[in-house]
Amino acid sequence: MPEDEERPSPREYAAMSYDENERRLVVFGGWHNGWLNDLYTLDVSKIVGPSYAITGIDPPLGQISGGVPIKITGVGFTQMSCTIYFTPGTVPAVGQASKSAPCVSGTFVSETELTALTPDFGDKGNQAIVQLSFASNDLTTTYAEFSFFLDTKAEKSLCYGPGLLEDCALNEPVEFIIQARNENEENRTSGRDNFQVTIKTKEEEPKEIPAEIVDADDGKYYVKYTVD
Repeated sequence: MPEDEERPSPREYAAMSYDENERRLVVFGGWHNGWLNDLYTLDVSKIVGPSYAITGIDPPLGQISGGVPIKITGVGFTQMSCTIYFTPGTVPAVGQASKSAPCVSGTFVSETELTALTPDFGDKGNQAIVQLSFASNDLTTTYAEFSFFLDTKAEKSLCYGPGLLEDCALNEPVEFIIQARNENEENRTSGRDNFQVTIKTKEEEPKEIPAEIVDADDGKYYVKYTVD
């Protein structure tokens, strides 16, 4: 808090304005047993925040090793250099980003949209608060939440269903399910993994069978195909 001598004395009829560039309140003069001719300013940047703000992030989750394409929406975005911070935990940073917060560069798309790739979150947990800063100015006071999950491991994932049987009815659709699992053999509970599945016939010259992979967004992927 400011010292008493830095505070304006009680008064009425004072003039007040807001300095948008410096994000401060300006108070001039007023009446207190006579007309005053003094000027006071109050820095409110940590309250009102900068002229830009973040309103959302899509997708709101991704693998802990990073590299997930994301779209950030908001207002007041510019073509100046933008840094996107992922603060570990559930509490947003105030004023300046924590030195422990992984960060990436944002790519300007429009005044309301940025794109980026998520950072490697290492051993910092599975929750992050996303804020951004343009040209090294203050962080946004608004933020978005992002969740990290352990990377899916194909060799740990499970497959089951009738589509894995050696004999399938011709010209009839069939499917099997991939249950995505991480390195700890825990079932994934969200989607957005990229599986590549190759299905071939058993004959001297095997033929590849086209397959469709449907993401159920709960850790399960439905592989559908038809044998001609």
